[in-house]
Amino acid sequence: MIVNLFRHTQVLSIVAVFILCIVTWFGFSFQGSSELISTDNPIYSILIKPLVQYPILERMLVCGLIFSQCLIINVIVVGQRILSTNTFFPALFYFLLISAFPQEIYLSPALIAITFVLLSIKELLGAYLKREAHLNILDTAVFLSLATLFYPPFVILTPLVWIGMSIFSQVEWRHWALSIVGIICPWFILFTISTYFEIEALSVVSFLEIKVFDVVSLNLSYQEIISLCAIGMISLLAIFELAPSLRRKNIKSRKSFVLLLWLLLASIISLFFGDKSLGSKFLICAIPLSAIISNYFYYHKKELWLNLLLSALMIAIGSSHLISY
Repeated sequence: MIVNLFRHTQVLSIVAVFILCIVTWFGFSFQGSSELISTDNPIYSILIKPLVQYPILERMLVCGLIFSQCLIINVIVVGQRILSTNTFFPALFYFLLISAFPQEIYLSPALIAITFVLLSIKELLGAYLKREAHLNILDTAVFLSLATLFYPPFVILTPLVWIGMSIFSQVEWRHWALSIVGIICPWFILFTISTYFEIEALSVVSFLEIKVFDVVSLNLSYQEIISLCAIGMISLLAIFELAPSLRRKNIKSRKSFVLLLWLLLASIISLFFGDKSLGSKFLICAIPLSAIISNYFYYHKKELWLNLLLSALMIAIGSSHLISY
C-alpha cells in the first residue's frame, strides 16, 4: 500500500518523491514564465530574474530546489531524531503541502527563502546538548537573515532564533551576541556591496519600500478550498494525536516538536505579512505540518485508515492541478 512505501526510507520511496517533483514542478503543473513573474525584491530581480527568461532552465532549477528541500526536511526530522525512526514520510508530506496551490508552482522568492529557513532550523536543532554550539547559533541566524533578503516578510520568523535558544538551553550571553551578529551580517554585507559599487537597486532603502504588511486574500477557487479542507482535517488529527503523546517522547524530540509548534504559530501570524497570495504564505506552514503529520502516520496503527487519508489528500491536491491545467 502507499503508506508502507514511505514508512521507511528506501530507494523506491526516494525515487517516488523525485518522480512526483518532476511531474508536478517540472511538468504540467509548472506555472512560471518571465511574463507572469513580477517582484519588487532587488535580490531576486538581480540574481534570479535573468534565469527565468529561459523556461527550461527555470523548470530544472525549481524541480531540483523542491527535491533538495524534501531531502533537507527529511534529514531534519530523521537525522535530528524528531521521530527517532528512519522514515520518508516528512519528504512526502512536505512535497504534498507545498504543492497544494498550483499557481505557486514557479521559482518564487518565497520558495527560495524556504531553503534558508530549513537550513536555519537544521542548525538550531543541531545545537541541542552541544557544548560548543556557537557556530550553530551563528549559522542559524545567518540562514534566517538570508531568507529575509529573498523574502522580507519572513522577518516575522526572526524571534524563532531566540525561542529555539531558550528551548534548547543555549542562553549564554555569547550565543545572544552571535545571534544578533548573524542576523545583521548579511544585511551589512549587502549594504557594503551596494555602497562600494554604487548599486542603487541593492540599497537598504529599496528593501524598505517593499510592502511587508498585507492581509492575505481568501479569494480561493473551489478546488483550493477542497485541498485546504483535506490538509486542515489531517493536520488537526495529527496535532490532537501529538499533544497527549509529547510526554512519552524523549527530551530532544519533545523540545523539537515544541519549536515546530512555535514555527506553526509564526506561520499563522505571517498571514498578515507579505503579498496577498495564500499559496506563498502557506509554504512556511509546510515545514512544521509535514513533521507533525509524519508523526501521526508513522505511529498510528490502522493502516487502512492511513491509506484512505493519504489517498484523499493526494486526490484533493491532484484534482486542483488537473483542473488548473
